[in-house]
Amino acid sequence: MTFYAEMAAVADDLIAEFGQLGAIRRTGTPTGPEYDPTPGATTDYPARFAVLDYEASEIDGTRVLATDKKALLAVGSLTITVALDDKLVEADGTVYKIIPPLKPLSPAGTVVMYEIQCRR
Repeated sequence: MTFYAEMAAVADDLIAEFGQLGAIRRTGTPTGPEYDPTPGATTDYPARFAVLDYEASEIDGTRVLATDKKALLAVGSLTITVALDDKLVEADGTVYKIIPPLKPLSPAGTVVMYEIQCRR
């Protein structure tokens, strides 16, 4: 096990201990004619994450709003690769959309965790 793989395991353990079990919600590709498409099915993939408020110094009112949240997402809990079209669903059912850019913490090419900016 490499150093960064060990750090990913530590991040997973801390998020499992102090975070929550929620989901990454993905909507499938729409079907049907382009002028009247049928929405694709949604699938929730289990994920562990910690949701935090942004510090006052990080809020600029444009890119980061006072109501935005920062989610630290454990890589070990994922069965998919997170995409910008996905949504983050908290344990209580609160749904957030993911705001670009999607930031994987990946030193030396090993994804340790994701830092995700979320907005309702």
